[in-house]
This record gives sequence, C-alpha cells and structure tokens, in this order.
Amino acid sequence: MTADRTDGIDVRPIVPDDLTAAEDLMAALMAGRIQQRLGHSVDVLALDGVGAWEDGRLVGLCMWSGPDGANRSELAALAVAEDRRNRGIAAALVEAVADAARATGAEVQWLVTTNDNLDALRLYQRHGYRLAGLRPAALDEARKAKPLIPTTGRYGIPMRDELILERTL
Repeated sequence: MTADRTDGIDVRPIVPDDLTAAEDLMAALMAGRIQQRLGHSVDVLALDGVGAWEDGRLVGLCMWSGPDGANRSELAALAVAEDRRNRGIAAALVEAVADAARATGAEVQWLVTTNDNLDALRLYQRHGYRLAGLRPAALDEARKAKPLIPTTGRYGIPMRDELILERTL
C-alpha cells in the first residue's frame, strides 16, 4: 500500500509511532481501542490500518485484518474526526483498506456496524457493501462488557442491533 493524497490529506499505513495519536482518536470517537462486535472484544489498534493525516494531525483511521482461511478480511474500525467529516476522508480510507486486503489475497471484506449508524451505512453501501446479517439486541449484550456504549446514537436512534455488511473485493 502506498501513500495517497486527497485534498490535503495524506493517507498512509499506520506505523508504531502513530499509535498514541490513533489511541487518542479512538478514545474521542469510539470509546477506546477495544471494540465489541459479534460478542467478542477486539483490540482494533493491534490490527493493520491506514491513517489520514492533515498538517501532522491524525484526522481519520481505518483498521483491518488480513484474510482468514476463507479469504475474508474484516474492516474492523473506521473513525474520522468530527471536524473533518464529509470531505471524502472516510471514502479514501475504506478504499485504501479494500486495496490492501485485496493485495493480500482477500476476496471478501466484511464489517459490523450498529443500526443507528446511518452515515456509515450510506458510505459503506456506496462502496459496494451489502447487508449480510442482523444480530438483534446485540448491543444489550455488548454493554455488559463495555458499559461506555451509549444507548442512543446519532439522530436520536436507539442503539440496539449489529448489522453485518460484506463486499466482494
């Protein structure tokens, strides 16, 4: 994966020297680096990832896992600073991770998001992801392991369910 430049944004792989900035961004936007999904805790910053940098500031990141035995890769986390949204940064990160996964032999990329995450659902569907599964009431269980997960998300939508999306690479 090579560095890419989008509207003054430098998209490049996350390296160990970037972890403090990545932890700060994850803490601010996603209640930390440990994410709950599918009934499991995942340290997403232990995975491979790409970051979006603007003037030396990490303004977005996307973490992913390499292909498993079935040539499936997970897009494990996507975060963009609130003051930098709607500028194409998330789209650039999603495509950078898809390209990286494809280069490692992955044929499908999957992800989990929540029912309230309308902006992300719009983004993912525009980039070829399709709904593949629903886990009703999954967030009630996830809150037992991570009480910081809010009960209400953006637009006043109750956060209840996990949605699984897939994209053929």
